[in-house]
Amino acid sequence: MIYKTLSDNIIPITAQPFKSGYREYSPCEALKPYIRCFWTGSNQTDRLVIPDLCADIIYDIDSNTAFFSGISDAPFVSDRSTDVFGIRFYAWTSALFAEDSMSKTLNGCFELEGIFSKLKNDLIPKLSYAKSTEERIALSEKFLVNYLKDRHNDIFTEAVGRIITLRGLCTAEELAKEMHISKRQLERVFSDYSGLSPKKTAMPIRYQSVWRDILSEENFHAADKALEFGYNDQSHLLNDFRRFHTVTPKRAREIALKDVAFLQDACSAK
Repeated sequence: MIYKTLSDNIIPITAQPFKSGYREYSPCEALKPYIRCFWTGSNQTDRLVIPDLCADIIYDIDSNTAFFSGISDAPFVSDRSTDVFGIRFYAWTSALFAEDSMSKTLNGCFELEGIFSKLKNDLIPKLSYAKSTEERIALSEKFLVNYLKDRHNDIFTEAVGRIITLRGLCTAEELAKEMHISKRQLERVFSDYSGLSPKKTAMPIRYQSVWRDILSEENFHAADKALEFGYNDQSHLLNDFRRFHTVTPKRAREIALKDVAFLQDACSAK
């Protein structure tokens, strides 16, 4: 299955995956190819949000309202202080649950009406009666499994798969040639199914691949990684990383792992 292959080959991660008050939950097996995770957040003000190739349905538990947050291609700081429950789609799967195109949803927040009308009418009212995260997840999974739409597009998924395999080292012109279509047609397909262009899909894929190595490798050498990930030189990698993350790789890792130390200390104190 193409969506399972895509989700297996890249797992987007946030800037602070271990931050207190934030938690991710894996979806059921049937939804793993389509849903990155369910998540909860509490008092997430001043939290850096980085381009992660994902789009979210965000349900505000306190106000019983929900909205769609499209894919972002630039970092921003969250100012949300309320308790929220989220459904996180991959960039290439949100359209499978929508009634409308993903075009013009880049870097935006939108009412569910129109784009996700059925989800708004059938799922959100049920979430208001749920007493726990587990109940919200169960209700969401039941809805999503039953409402998976047949909007598969071979050109789109094949092109995304190619970008992931090449870790973002390709151009729209090269992809269009491989797909035997025009660049304009390819860009139109990407816009409709994700809100992104091929270029704006490729760049975060490379960045996320770099970020995963930074987080997982204690001795990250930018010069070596620049060559591995197809950057012109070390400076090119560092500048590209700052563009998406606002800080250096070293500082980004320190911030993320500081949350791990905090959680370990908190557990030890109990």
